[in-house]
Amino acid sequence: MSRETRKKIDVAGPAAPLSHNPFAALDELAALQNLPPAPADSGQVIAEPKSNPPPVENAPPTPRKMRGRLILRREKKDRGGKVVVVIGGFDEVPGASAVMIGDLARELKGKLGCGGTFDRQEIVLQGDRAAQVSALLEQLGFAVRGVTS
Repeated sequence: MSRETRKKIDVAGPAAPLSHNPFAALDELAALQNLPPAPADSGQVIAEPKSNPPPVENAPPTPRKMRGRLILRREKKDRGGKVVVVIGGFDEVPGASAVMIGDLARELKGKLGCGGTFDRQEIVLQGDRAAQVSALLEQLGFAVRGVTS
């Protein structure tokens, strides 16, 4: 179609009212004629029952099984002055495998919101976050030694 043959729509004037009501056929259905009236809106929000019980205050934390001892160290050598936290000591942790170390690295990176990698028996996390890494590892059941602040 060329520009000259296209039908132009005038948008400057007021819009014409709609002539077709798609819900008009619903008024004629007999099944919808005998419905009870809609409830009046009282403005109250009905809270649904909670499935979880409220937490017990002053409850002692449940002791987790100690998974092993990890060693933290802070490095910035050969990294252009950028500081990283290196987690080592996985060779002494019982049941440590490359899959477990990779999963732990992924979990730590997600919780800390930082980058990092794991290589051989170490996890390298970007940024100077030794205190946060130490706290997370202790929550996961590891004893942490080395740089913890």
